[in-house]
Amino acid sequence: MTSKPGPFNRLIPKTLKSKLLYSYFLLVMLPLGIFTLYTYLRVRSVIQEQTFIAAQNAFDDTVSSICQSLGKLDAVIDILAMDPLVYRMASNDPEDYTYIRRLEDSDTLALTFAHLCSLSGIDRIRLYADNDYLYTSEQDNITQLREVTQDNWYLTLSGSDERTWFAPADFYDQAPSDQSWFSSMQVIYNPRNVTEPLAILRADIDASRIIQLAESTSVTENGILLLLNGQNILYHTASGIKEDTLSAIVGGLSFADAKSWIPIHAEGKHYYAQCSSLPQSGWYMASILPFDDIFRLSHELRFEMLVIVLLISVTAYLFAVAISKSTLDRIAQLARTMQAVQEGNEKARPKPSGNDEITQLMGNFNNMMDRIDQLMEEKVVYGQQIKNLELKALQAQINPHFLYNTLDLINCTAISHSVPQISRMVRSLGQFYRLSLSGGSEQIPLSSEMKHAKLYADIQNMRFEDRVETHWQMEEDAGRCMIIKIVLQPLIENAIIHGIFEKPSKQGNLWVCTKRNRDMITITIRDDGVGMDEETLLANFSPAPGTGVAETPGGYGVRNIRDRLFIAYGTPYGLSCESSPGEGTLVTISIPAIEPKDP
Repeated sequence: MTSKPGPFNRLIPKTLKSKLLYSYFLLVMLPLGIFTLYTYLRVRSVIQEQTFIAAQNAFDDTVSSICQSLGKLDAVIDILAMDPLVYRMASNDPEDYTYIRRLEDSDTLALTFAHLCSLSGIDRIRLYADNDYLYTSEQDNITQLREVTQDNWYLTLSGSDERTWFAPADFYDQAPSDQSWFSSMQVIYNPRNVTEPLAILRADIDASRIIQLAESTSVTENGILLLLNGQNILYHTASGIKEDTLSAIVGGLSFADAKSWIPIHAEGKHYYAQCSSLPQSGWYMASILPFDDIFRLSHELRFEMLVIVLLISVTAYLFAVAISKSTLDRIAQLARTMQAVQEGNEKARPKPSGNDEITQLMGNFNNMMDRIDQLMEEKVVYGQQIKNLELKALQAQINPHFLYNTLDLINCTAISHSVPQISRMVRSLGQFYRLSLSGGSEQIPLSSEMKHAKLYADIQNMRFEDRVETHWQMEEDAGRCMIIKIVLQPLIENAIIHGIFEKPSKQGNLWVCTKRNRDMITITIRDDGVGMDEETLLANFSPAPGTGVAETPGGYGVRNIRDRLFIAYGTPYGLSCESSPGEGTLVTISIPAIEPKDP
């Protein structure tokens, strides 16, 4: 009887040689392809990250340097704006101000300008005075304001109460020698009449110095640096880029000091950009990195990797062809034997020959089949054992009923012999175990859990002559919510045995309070026992695994309860404790308010 090939057999190559060829090929190509892809993506990411870091550092250095250079202009204006000599030279009041004195003051002010230029590193300071005084022809840093009233920068500055900044583009109507300046200007007003302008203070720095700082910032071949006043481009380092492209780039900028590179799409190309404000002037510096510049090296690396992978693939394929020609007979024999086993002949075994890995494979296959035969025999034995265990489990279900019936018999006997103490103890004990089993359910109403804890406390008081005075408080809304069972009893046992009964008087109070706050239930167990020191508290209630926790006789320790609460509810619920030696202990249980499901 011949068997039809299964679906799996139809999917694999028809010949063993093809299998080996595909296997060798995939074993080389798949790991190599994954490794190559990972390497490329990782290198690409590193190149991008390093490029951004280098560009960020260069950009930050440039912004800092330009801010520092512009800040010098601000500092000089601040100094001169407080100099009385400036106000005297700009004054329109000729009283007690002789020509000789005016010449002396102008020389002094010129020396002051020169000294400030030398100290601050700026290039020029000018004072435009709105008066009719005559100044020496040798000085060009003190001039008449009427000479510049038609200039564009003056029209922009006039009427402004604030300091105003100008870039070379703002001096387009000036002589070529007066166009290459970055300037800070401020109108000086008459101290006796704050609405009367007296002069204009102007501090200049050569634009070539700012441009030199800007041109050194790019770390890519085609990186661009922009100096902006809002949407207006004051200066840029772009060469060969259309004005429309620059305008589109500026339109996509985010004028915020985010310290991050933002992708921009302009005129069909991708860029990364970042802006930083120049606080003194209100201008912005923007660094633009073309997408192609950032990933040029990674693209070259990708091409090289593809060539290498292709060469390795061809070599691996040729090597696989050579390997597949050897040992085909023994592998075919093993394949036929495995097919026979698949068809139901468990006794089929290949005959090993030779002394290599294929021989070991045949031997291992024979050993595996022998082990399978052995496991099948053991499976029969295990099946019989499982049936016996199921029978014992059914028998164990009868034991609790036998215990209840026995306790009822003892209770009736105690009543008939007028021994109420025994009757009370047996009745409480029966209810205690009935609640403990809870019909096999893992979650019970909180009211049942509280009743279970009360029964335990009553049993202990029967045993120890009512030495523990208990106080129980539970909100009705909390009582109907569900909780995993046997949580309170071990904690109450610890409070009684290790807290109250370790006092010299062996007497004390126990308070159990249950409250519900919306979706959370809080249960507190407080005693006035001996308390715990810090070491004992950490050993029992620390979240980290401890060296061990003393367990209750029932087998439920504090750590057991904490772990059960964590498994059942997770964070932020659980168990916490506050205690001090001689002051008692407060244990708090936090659980979610879980309403019972409708039957």
